[in-house]
Amino acid sequence: MRVRTSVLLGGAFAALLVVIGISAVLVWRSAAIAQRQVITLHDAHSLAAGALATVRANAFLAGLLTRDYLLDPDPAHAPRYAEQFDEIRRGTERSFKVLQQTLQSDTERAALAKLQRELDSYWDPTEIALDWTPEEKIAHGRSLLRQRVRRREEVFALTGQIENLLSVNFARERQRVTDTDRGFRASFAWITGVALIFGTVITALTLSRMIRLERQSAAAESELRRLSIQLRQAQEHERKHLSRELHDQVGQMLTGLRMELAAMARTGVADADFPSRITRAKTTVEHTLRIVRNIAMLLRPSMLDDLGLTPALVWQVREFSKTSGVNAKADIDPAVDTLPDTYRTCIYRIVQEALTNCARHARAQNVMVSVTTDGKQVTTNIVDDGAGFDTAAHRRRGLGLLGIEERVRELNGQLKVTSSPGYGARVEVTLPCPPASEVADGSNPDRRRSRNRANRVEASV
Repeated sequence: MRVRTSVLLGGAFAALLVVIGISAVLVWRSAAIAQRQVITLHDAHSLAAGALATVRANAFLAGLLTRDYLLDPDPAHAPRYAEQFDEIRRGTERSFKVLQQTLQSDTERAALAKLQRELDSYWDPTEIALDWTPEEKIAHGRSLLRQRVRRREEVFALTGQIENLLSVNFARERQRVTDTDRGFRASFAWITGVALIFGTVITALTLSRMIRLERQSAAAESELRRLSIQLRQAQEHERKHLSRELHDQVGQMLTGLRMELAAMARTGVADADFPSRITRAKTTVEHTLRIVRNIAMLLRPSMLDDLGLTPALVWQVREFSKTSGVNAKADIDPAVDTLPDTYRTCIYRIVQEALTNCARHARAQNVMVSVTTDGKQVTTNIVDDGAGFDTAAHRRRGLGLLGIEERVRELNGQLKVTSSPGYGARVEVTLPCPPASEVADGSNPDRRRSRNRANRVEASV
């Protein structure tokens, strides 16, 4: 089954919209992911840096607190120093929790664990010193302060090491985000390129289709205009032919019959030539009726209405063979007699036109006419072994094939003409079978019209 170009273009446009939509979703999703990664990385780095700064500050504050406590001679101030020291330790523990959540590599976690052990050993002397007496402060204070300075330097060194690790990790993560963004940009460029190529192809196909349709429309308009002119010329030619036939033959015979009747009226019954004149008048009347009947058969064969399509086609092929001298045969499926009148008339006129063209141009020796049906379609074939013709040139020049094509198009059928010079011609017409409700049931009123006996006998022959 042939797919219409409009359906293909519609599907292509839909696919292009899908590609654009998918690319837009991917762009939005990738941008959102990159933004979240950058925000997460920045927040983690800021939290870790702030926590390390808090740890360093608390270590320094703990040293100052220890120094102030050792220099304070009043023992009553010891609880206040203990409370401040506990607050410093709690703040440091909170900073450690933040660091544990933000640090990811094993090296960073190991450095953090070492820092925590160092701080625990840093806090312990202060806790012990908070319970000293003034004499113990004087005796051991100087050595404790020197020890605090050394421990504080170790704590600061560990925090610096962790900070360096955080900086390296931040740089590495930033590079990973940069690589992800670069990959996203490459993917977006690739998707954009595909969409542009796809859109360019669709646009080119659409423009090509539009140009072709415009050309076909212009050609069809020119063809219709030429067909209209030829139809008017054919109509005038047919009228002229009918007028000449009626005037030259029927008119002359009726004039002769009138003169014969006038002569018989003057001479009367007693004239010896009266019987011969009656015979001549009857012969004239019969000849006139035959001519009128032939003209009527050319316009619309009564056999098509009285007996059906099969006898009408057989008669037409026989008459064609008789008048042209071509060996013509017919193979007609009787099932076509049940077709509606529009189908029977179309098939009859197609065969008539094809045989007329064969007689005028083909110079054939044999012609075969076949009409078959399989319940789904009706196929008509007219094949001859004549001179053949160029189908494209003949179609531009002649009216016959255009008329056949118009009749076939009215019934949604297909016409196929196969021919080449010197190899005969084949005209194949395929019509879809009508719905069951339109199939003739033998009750066609035209078939019940009364005809005189002469007509029926001649049609049967």
